[in-house]
Order: sequence, then structure tokens, then C-alpha cells
Amino acid sequence: MGLSSKIAEELLLNNGPNALPKPKQISDLRLFLKQFANLLWILLLVTCFLSLIAFIAQPEDLSQLWVTLIIFIMIFGMCCISFINERKARKVVAGFENLLPECCTVIRDGREQTMSAEELVNGDIILIKNGSRVPADARVIYCSQLKLETSSITGESEPIEYQSESVTEETGIFEARNIAFNGSLCVDGEGIAVVIRTGIRTVIGQIAGLTTGQKANKSRLEIQLLRYIIFLIITATILGLTVFIAGGFVQNWNNFIKILCDSFLACAIGMVPVGMPATVTSIIALVAKRLAKRQVFLKRLDVVEALGSVNIIASDKTGTLTKNVMTVTDCWYFDEIISGKPAPSTPLLPEQKSCLESFVSPVRDILELMSVCNASKFIEEGNEKVLIPMEPKFETHLEMEKDGNVLKPATGAPSECAMIRYTDNLIDIDAARRNHNIKFVDKNKTNTFKIVFEIPFNSKRKWHLMIAKEEPLEDGQARYKLMIKGASEILVQHASQILTPNGPINFDSEANEKFQTAYNTFGSNGRRVLGFFYKHFNADEKIEFNFQKQNFNIDNLIFAGICAIADPPRDETALAISQCRTAGIKVFMVTGDHYLTAQAIAREINLIQDIPGQPKDYEVLHGERISQLTEPEWDELLKLRALVFARTTPEQKLLIVEQCQKRKQIIAMTGDGVNDSPALKRADIGIAMGSGSEVAKQASDIILMNDNFASIVNGVQEGRLMFENIKKLIAYVAVHSTPEIWPIIINQCFGFPLGLTALQILSIDLGTEIAPGIAMAKEPMEGDLMERPPRRHDKTLVSNTLLFFSYGYGGLIQSIGCFLSYLTIFWLEGIAISDLWMSSQDYWKEGAPPFPSNNQTFTWEQQLKIQRKACSAWQMGIVFGQCFMLLCVRTRRRSIFTHGIFRNLQSIAAMALSIALVCIMIYVPGVNYVLGGESIPVECWVVVGSVGILTLAFNEFRKFLIRLAPKNDFVRFFKW
Repeated sequence: MGLSSKIAEELLLNNGPNALPKPKQISDLRLFLKQFANLLWILLLVTCFLSLIAFIAQPEDLSQLWVTLIIFIMIFGMCCISFINERKARKVVAGFENLLPECCTVIRDGREQTMSAEELVNGDIILIKNGSRVPADARVIYCSQLKLETSSITGESEPIEYQSESVTEETGIFEARNIAFNGSLCVDGEGIAVVIRTGIRTVIGQIAGLTTGQKANKSRLEIQLLRYIIFLIITATILGLTVFIAGGFVQNWNNFIKILCDSFLACAIGMVPVGMPATVTSIIALVAKRLAKRQVFLKRLDVVEALGSVNIIASDKTGTLTKNVMTVTDCWYFDEIISGKPAPSTPLLPEQKSCLESFVSPVRDILELMSVCNASKFIEEGNEKVLIPMEPKFETHLEMEKDGNVLKPATGAPSECAMIRYTDNLIDIDAARRNHNIKFVDKNKTNTFKIVFEIPFNSKRKWHLMIAKEEPLEDGQARYKLMIKGASEILVQHASQILTPNGPINFDSEANEKFQTAYNTFGSNGRRVLGFFYKHFNADEKIEFNFQKQNFNIDNLIFAGICAIADPPRDETALAISQCRTAGIKVFMVTGDHYLTAQAIAREINLIQDIPGQPKDYEVLHGERISQLTEPEWDELLKLRALVFARTTPEQKLLIVEQCQKRKQIIAMTGDGVNDSPALKRADIGIAMGSGSEVAKQASDIILMNDNFASIVNGVQEGRLMFENIKKLIAYVAVHSTPEIWPIIINQCFGFPLGLTALQILSIDLGTEIAPGIAMAKEPMEGDLMERPPRRHDKTLVSNTLLFFSYGYGGLIQSIGCFLSYLTIFWLEGIAISDLWMSSQDYWKEGAPPFPSNNQTFTWEQQLKIQRKACSAWQMGIVFGQCFMLLCVRTRRRSIFTHGIFRNLQSIAAMALSIALVCIMIYVPGVNYVLGGESIPVECWVVVGSVGILTLAFNEFRKFLIRLAPKNDFVRFFKW
């Protein structure tokens, strides 16, 4: 009967919830402070220190103080943005975790209930089911073939078989096979146990503190970004040192401190993409949010990046490729196929709703075996009955709707739910079960327990067995009935007779041929086929059946018949498989179903096709053949476009994953049952179903809340798009580093007037560049993104060709535009360009002597005004040039005009905002003076615009060559 709700509430109040100490979650404060632990910010803090030194050396130059303050404010602001984005992404993950609370099945008030594991108390009776997690330390009081995986507690790598019998006092707690520990995973069988310890008092609760402080490993994306940041720091340091030494020699080491500060300050600020960390976190948060809407739960945020490089998806059939809404469509016995539900041979009496006796044998026997050798049940509001321990043993399954028709809700394995729906209204299922006395606990009745033994279904055996004691005989013997259902082609080997309307006859070759014909007919139509067998035998009345001791056998069975179960493919599966094929991703079906059933479903979803005139590019294999394949055979097999593996075992699924990984393939494996967990854990990406077992969920990296194969394709698309957009972002923000550094180089090394002030650089990095970078996070995918082959998993985010584009020809072209705009100012003022060479040491500063050029002289006031104009011209050149560069990098292969300039309106708005901001910085009096600028003529805009158009044209031609000859060695040099 279990505890009463009142007593349980009192115990819960006194002892607290059954909860382990959770791993220490990072607080908002620590998460915020973590944003400052970035090497980019450390580099900028060094420049702040140098700028402060320069201000102390020359206190009259307030610009150095402004630079210091602005960098501090900038670092704080960028860290705030990164914090907000990362916090959003973490909340998405936490939100999904709340949708997956740990539940357990407990008996209280004489009723079976599903409740949160945190509500368990000592004395509760819990049901341990195949695929579930033991929610507390408990004493096993009943079990049937119960095996628990306890590696996380005892260190035992192999599952341990448990017992209900007592052990001696000398037996240690870890050796006791009747104590199930909290956290153990049920991989076979079932059991009933009484809770003896909860929460922190459990064995695992006492050692939980050992794992709560462990640091998580860095993701591959974090490592690659860190490498890029280290590259930037080293480059900035070397470049700053080089400019400092060259400038020192040119200027005879006058103003040593100013040269040092200016060199390192310009190089550091110019090389650091200050908006990149915040934008990257924004991209990741956006991806997590989009996947959340599609019911894809990422257990780790970085796993989506790996998903983008997947080139093989090995998918389970049932529930992933199909709807997992099963229906019994046909039955067969001896020489007859029954389509739909059979009609009773004798009419029912008016007071009878349904009656098993109204059907003749073998139909009666099939219906009886369907109902009795079955762990599922209908869900009824207020039902007082509890089935012990025959309640759902495997994957919990709740069905409510099929093809628009409401189904009677049932819980249990999907195929068993289909069977009781089939027999419902044909026979009285409860009466059939009572006749076999299936351990009902009923407040109003007392029944004799007659089911004495059971072996639940698992993927290795592929059958489910029950033994019922029918009646006592003389001499201490009893009559027993063995009932078994499962894979027909396996069980038929143990049959000696087949049931006919006239009784059992020998199961000879003729009967076997009839069976094979029916089996092949059902299987070829994509039906799952289950067979029903039974036999009667005598044995000792007090015998305790044990499968390992082999004190009974499953030979000499009577074959009653088979049933065909339909599980229609999901409507979107065929399209998703087609998308995978286009994206260069191979799809493998890995199922426990029969060869013919798997092949028929594979054809229905267009996974395999026979195209006239083309060689066969697929293979359908039986699980037994997998372990017999040689390495050369695996090589040839994995070259095929599609594979279907039927009747597979957990070991064979694991072997498939290992063989793919041997050949450097990135494989995503889906599954929902206990048998899938080894392969899920070994695969590069394990994907469990939301309705799957706790074992599968624990072994996986991703959980599909909607169990939909199409969601995996969405995940692959998002993974690819995230990688693409981060790559484009880096290309974009890195390009303007080159034109930001050139002004200090030509000033320090060639004596040209200063082309860009430190405040102008900061205004670009903190003002005009932020919006375009954020807009890049929402850039839609290029039309051919899912038409490209998967990228290699070892492919770097920041490749040499990308660096060549950003810091080489891309940055160089933009620098030329800025330099021409800069020179235009001097040309319009009538100053010869040749006269600028080595002039900065004596001129272009306050109190400088008159500057002669082209028979003109310019006072120091005029020189400073012209220099401010030149600085604004360079500043405008960078901002305006970046607008053209944004159009260039929004696509890597496709023409921006084909992709759609206005497809991402946020990028257009960002460009307009950048232009507006730079106009304010240049033309608004006071603002331009603080930044060190001055109003510029329209000619400068024309020059930069012309270079921008040439840049856009060059990039369009570059992309055209990439599309035309992507594998050409010369073209690949310009392909990033």
C-alpha cells in the first residue's frame, strides 16, 4: 500500500527534500567579473597605463587622459554586454533543464503515482524500471532480472545483477546486492524497493562535494578564439615594438616616452577588436534561443559548433524517423490474415461489453497473449489499481493523438500500447488479466498472486516472457503457463507446434513457409512484426524460476500467430533526409526492427532509392553481419550514401560509431533507450529523445524535446551558420585594424603628419563598429550553406587565408582609400605631397614654425587645422570603407546581390547608423575638436566611395572565381 500522503508530508518536512548538493553554479557577480578575465582587455589595460604615463610626462596634453578614461569605460561597457548575452544563453539552458525534472514512480495511498524525486521520503515504495535512474538509496524487496549500472558509485564498469534476498551482516554496503544506490541506472529488468536514505544522506550524496568544484574544460570554439586573441596580442606587441624602434631612430630618440606610448597605444587599440567578445556571445545566445524555439536542448552551449561539422547522422527509426504512434493493423494465424479487428464468432449477450470466449482459437489465444503478456495499461482518472511490478517496464510512452483522431491514453512501451488498444472493446482486458492474476493491488478485492516470474523485453533478447501458475497438482507439482512475445524470426526457432482452429499441429516446413510468406508481406509493407507463443508445463509448486539457472526453457513452444504494427513516418522526415543529402551528410538508419521492415520504411522516407541506370549507393545489413565485416569491407561500406542496419544490438551500434570515427568521420548518434546509451556516449554528438530513458539522456549531449529528426537538421544548419557568422565577424572587425595602424607607421617612420588620433580610433571601435558587428549575428545563411559538404572538424576558425584577406589585401585596399582621402586634404590646401615627407618632427604641432610648400607658408594654427581635417578624412575613410566591407563579408561564396542586400535589414540600419555617427564626429563643432578632427570636403567622400566600389567589385570577382573553380590552387589562396 505504501505510505500515506499525510505521513509522507510530515517526513518530508522533518528530513527535507531528496536532493543532492547541486554543482556550484556561477553567480551573476562571478559571471560578470569573469568577462574582465579576457586577454584583450588586459592588453588594453596596459595601453591605459602607457597613456597615463604619457599624460604625466606631458600634463598639458589632456587627450592622453581622455584616452585612459575612455578605454576604462569601454572595457566596462563591453563586459556588461558580454555578461548580458552569456547570462541569456545560460538561462536558455537552465530553462530546458527545468523542463526535464527527475521523476520517479512511487506507491502511496495504495496507488501508483509519478512524482518529483525530490519529494521522496524514507519508507516510500518505488518502482525501478528499465531505463530509469534510482532516485534514492533503497532496499530491493522484489526484482526480476534487475541489473543496475553503478560505475559512478562503486567503480564497477559492468552492470550488476541485484536480488531481493537478505545478505549477511558481514557483507559490506558496496557488496550488498539488495541495496540500490541513488544515481544507479537500470539497464535491464525491473524491481520494487523501499527507500532507506534520501538526499545528502545517500552514499552518492556524501561524496557529491568531490565533484562540485571541478572546472569545465574549454570548448573548441573558446580554444580557437583564444588562439586568435593570443595571435593579436603577439602581433600588436611586435608591431608596437617595431614602430617604436623605427620611430626612435628616425626622430633621434627625441620625446622617448611619447614615441613609446604613441606606438604601443595605436598598435594595441588598432589590433584589438573590442566589440568581438560581446558579439560572439551575442551570436551564441541567438543560436541557443533559436534552437530552443525548435525544441532542441543543448546540454552544453558549445556543442552546436560541433554539430555544424557532422557528416554522418546515425538515427534510430522508431519515434525519430517515424511518429512513434503505433497501431496494430493485421493479425495472422496459420493460414489466415485478419485485416483490422476480428469479429467474434458468437454474438455477445446484451449485458456483455466484450468477452474473450466469443472468439475461437487461435484468435482468442492471440488476443489473450496480447493483453496478458503486456505491461502497458490505460490511464484512467481516479483508478485505484496498481500493477506491481508489471507497470511500464521500458521506455515510458504516453499517446493521446493519431492522425487527428483521439486515442485512448495509455502508458507503457509503444508497441504494447498499440496491442491493448487493439484488444480494447474486443475483450475485457482487466478480466483476462485477472484470470491470470497479474499481481493487482485493489482496495476492494484480494487476489491470489499467480504470475510467478517475468523477464522484461530488452534489445538483446528481443522478447518478453511471463510464467503464470495455473493450478496445483499432486505430489507437490503445479501446472504453469509460459507466455512469450517478441521477434518472430527468433522465437519461431523454439516452436515445435503451431496453433490452428482445430488445435495445435506440428510446426513443419509447410507451416514455416506460410509463416514466412505472411512475415515477408507485413515486413515489406513497413510493419513491425511480433510473434505470440505459449506452452504449458509442470514443475515443482514452490520452484523459484531463474533464467541464469536455466530451471525452465523456452523450447517446444506453441506458435499462436503474429501481429503487424504500423508506425508511419513523420511528415517532415523525407524532406529532412533530402536536406542532409544536399548538405553532404550521410544518414544511417540503425534499428532493432526486422530487415524487411527497416528496408520498407527506408524506402518510404526516400533514404534508399533505386534509380534506373545508376549504381546502387546504399546497403541494408542485418545486425549479425556487422561484427563479421572486415576493415576493407567497412571502407567500402562507409563510402556509400546511405546505410540501413537492422536487428542491431547495443554492441553493434557501438561498433558502427567506432568504425565511423576510425575513418575521421564526425558522427551524431540518436537514441532513446537504454540500449542506445553506449553508442550515444561514444559518438561525437549523442542526441537523446525527450521521451527517452534517463540513461539515454544522461549519455547524450543534445536532447530533442520533440523527438523529431528534422530538428537535428535544424541543429546542423544552426551550427554551420554560427561558425559562418563568427568567421565573417572576425573578417569584418579585423579588416579595419590595418588602416588604423598605418597612420602611426607613416607618422613615426616616414614623418608624415598624424593621420588618426587615439580618440578617433576609439570612436570607431566603440561607436561606428559595434552596430555592424551585432548585425552580423543575425545574418541569414547563404543559399548554398546547406549545399556545401561538412567542414572538417579540425578546420580552424581563423585560417591563414582569412588573415591574408583581413590584414592583407582587404585591409590594404581600405588603407589605400584612407590614405588617398588623407592626401586629398593636403592637395586641396595646395600642399605638395613630397613636402610632407619627414615634416612631423618640426611641424604640425602647437608653436611650430611656418610650413612652406608650393610658394605658400602655413602658420602653426593653419597646420593644426589642416592636420585635423586630414585625421577626419582618414577616420571617414575607415568608417565609410567598412560599410562597403560589410557588404563584402556578408557572404563568402555567393554574390551579395544574389544573397540580397536588404535581406538583413539590421545590417543596412547599422551602416546608416555608422555613417550618421561619423558625420556627427566630423561635422558637429566641439565633437570634432575633442576627437582631434575638423569638417572635410565632399571630395574625400568621393575618393573613399570610389575605392569602396572597387573593393566591392574585386570581392564579387573573387567570389565568382570561388564558385567557378573552388579547388583551383590560386583561387583557394583567396578563399577564406
